[in-house]
Amino acid sequence: MDSTGSTTPSSTAPTSTDPSSTDPSSAASDSGASRHRPDIQGLRAIAVLAVVALHVGFGSLTGGFVGVDVFFAISGFLITQQLVRQARSRGRVSLLGFYARRARRILPAATVVLLATTVYAAVFLGFVRTREIALDALWSAAFAANFRFASLETDYFSAALPPSPLQHFWSLAVEEQFYLVWPLVILGCLWAMRRWKSAHAAEGPESADRLDHRGRRVLIIALGVGIVASLLASAVLTRTSPEAAYFSPFTRAWELGLGAIAAIAFLGEGTQDATARWRAQVLSAFGMFFILCACLQFNDATPFPGTPALVPVLGSVFIIVAGTLWHGPTVVGRLLSVRPLQIIGNWSYSLYLWHFPVLVLAELQLGRELHWWEQVLLVALAFALAGLSFHFVEEPFRRGVMWRRPVLRRAGALGPVALYPLSITLVAVTCFGANAYATSTARDGYQPAITLTEADAPGSSDAPDAKGPERPASSEGPPAAKAPEPDPLPALVDASILAARKNQPIPTNLKPDLTHLSDDVETVGECNYYVTSVRKLCPRGDKDAETTIVVIGDSHARHWIPAVDEIAERSGYRAYVLAMPQCTVSLITPDKLDSTDPMTSCDSFHKFMLSMVKKIQPDLLLISSRPIGAAYHDGAGRHTGEAEVQRAVYRGYQRLLEHVKPAAKRTVWLRDVPALEFDPATCLSSNKKLSPCTYKPLARQQEGADLQMKAAKAARVEALNLDDLFCDSARICSTVVGDSITHRDSHHLTATYSEEMGRTLGERLKIW
Repeated sequence: MDSTGSTTPSSTAPTSTDPSSTDPSSAASDSGASRHRPDIQGLRAIAVLAVVALHVGFGSLTGGFVGVDVFFAISGFLITQQLVRQARSRGRVSLLGFYARRARRILPAATVVLLATTVYAAVFLGFVRTREIALDALWSAAFAANFRFASLETDYFSAALPPSPLQHFWSLAVEEQFYLVWPLVILGCLWAMRRWKSAHAAEGPESADRLDHRGRRVLIIALGVGIVASLLASAVLTRTSPEAAYFSPFTRAWELGLGAIAAIAFLGEGTQDATARWRAQVLSAFGMFFILCACLQFNDATPFPGTPALVPVLGSVFIIVAGTLWHGPTVVGRLLSVRPLQIIGNWSYSLYLWHFPVLVLAELQLGRELHWWEQVLLVALAFALAGLSFHFVEEPFRRGVMWRRPVLRRAGALGPVALYPLSITLVAVTCFGANAYATSTARDGYQPAITLTEADAPGSSDAPDAKGPERPASSEGPPAAKAPEPDPLPALVDASILAARKNQPIPTNLKPDLTHLSDDVETVGECNYYVTSVRKLCPRGDKDAETTIVVIGDSHARHWIPAVDEIAERSGYRAYVLAMPQCTVSLITPDKLDSTDPMTSCDSFHKFMLSMVKKIQPDLLLISSRPIGAAYHDGAGRHTGEAEVQRAVYRGYQRLLEHVKPAAKRTVWLRDVPALEFDPATCLSSNKKLSPCTYKPLARQQEGADLQMKAAKAARVEALNLDDLFCDSARICSTVVGDSITHRDSHHLTATYSEEMGRTLGERLKIW
């Protein structure tokens, strides 16, 4: 997805094609059992194909994430139909039987995917990713994955990390949370119906029928109130907290609820007359139109779920109701009933479970984005795994073959229900074992840190010269203080790259520890400007000093905080960091994170930042920013042309310097540091040698950094290139310098290495 996204289905409700409807505990034996619905099977196929197409980046289906919403509507309809028919024929609902059927339907395939994904991670991805995936698997097995991923998505810096291969389990969790409550609501209505029947027993034999219809009306009213409340919550939260809205069971419940209302309102209403046929044709045509429009027109800029989710959900309900009103095939029904869609519909649950781990695990192992032909092969593999899973995992459990054994037969519904604790136990044991295996195989004994030889030491004839910034003659700055001894860091960089060339092992005691690499983030205190309500100053370093340093930019300015703190504390500066993640220092409006909406909060931050620079009048102003992405916004809308974007970004740099240069005694632009194509934690934890974790800087990042340097030069602003603290003269860079890891993700520095660069940065700035 994503997500999307992220993204997810769970077509988990039985129909007559669902073999679980034939077991003794099923409601299928009740009067009015479900007839075969090939249109629903075809709709399942459309839903899962939309999700798969989205995840492989199929250009036209930008709204493929709505496949999840289609699944929600289908599930709400089928499960409720089963429960209400059981209540009508028996006058009760067996909770034990219901959860037994759910267990047989969803747990076997889901458990196999969780186990396979965790084991694969342990063997191929190293102990860092194994630990994270194992934790995801535990949350998924407990049907709480949506809460975990909602909490992770709210963290800006976690967005730079690779997605979890189990992220799509969030929707399965949402469904199961809904079905913890919904059967209880039906039981409550049955209790109320019995009370009403007792009070009106004298009315005659027709009271039972009136009672049945009255009970259905009560259910519809209760469900309608819940749907309205859930939809309103979804609309509000989608605007204020989109991550919470996307994963929350409260903002998604209305989607299952609409399917449920259709099941209650149209229970046994089907006919063969011409009027019903005409209505069914129109409804199904509109339904398919809605779904296709959502798939083709929605994109990551659509405020979703919110009210836009009504489009695919209503489309699904229209198709379902059309097949309920008229028992003959509609045009849309015939299209959905073709054999290939029926097969994919049968496999839809397994295909949904398998496709995302297959794609994400391959990308994690390769350490790069997948080529189109690799995606085609991996999707074919996912289809093969789905077919095998359907025939050898889903079917044996759903058809009840294994439940015919005497011991399990005597256990009744308790046997399938026992799958819940069994699944969690299996996943937990596998997770702990996988984590232990990955950790034990990570290193071959103790490996020391990379150190300098005597020839490498600073001051020797072979040691590289440290260069300061390209500084115009007219620049002035605070008096320089003499450093006590030569800086060893540039030489240590060269020694580390040489060690990688010699295929030496990765040091054992890396800093920070790999399991906490993504958490090695600079501290910003109360001045986290990513929270748009925060607009204050937080002094750092020597807070009583007269001389000041101000750092401006985005998260790439923030990752210099440990280095700036080192300078400020040693040299008596009062420092301020005015940096907002995702908000480029170029005075333009960028995209929001993972969206095509304009980041208007960046505009307001720019105004605050410029006003504070003018107010502080810093002795030293440092600028650092990640090169802008592929789009920007202005009054005319969103622009994506590469040349056009670069021109706008350059003009934004020029306007910035026109504002800040006169306000500062000295301005220095720090060239953006080299970026990687792979995740450093995955690479360093899955390899024993340094060489696989060396890299050449990403070309597109270097082009953006060149544009920054061009703007600085044109404005006669000092430009400082620190690439030699990452790379050698051949532009080969190392993720490990000595025993320190340079990056916590593909483009942010670790706080550890930033602090180590503090001395070098101070020297290059001529502060000492």
